[in-house]
Amino acid sequence: RFDDAKPGNAVQRLYSDLSRPQCSVATQLRTGHIGLNTYLDRFHLAPSPNCPRCGVSESVPHLLL
Repeated sequence: RFDDAKPGNAVQRLYSDLSRPQCSVATQLRTGHIGLNTYLDRFHLAPSPNCPRCGVSESVPHLLL
């Protein structure tokens, strides 16, 4: 259910105890805009979108799970 809080308050609460570098990494992981092959391949900055170890698409879920 939505409340009357300002946009971003929930994220601010999540990140309130994190340092700036930790907030940066958390935001990159949440948005998928992080230096993994799937993202980098969109800009032709990676040879392949796949993980070099297992050949599956190197994405945030792949990295975390």
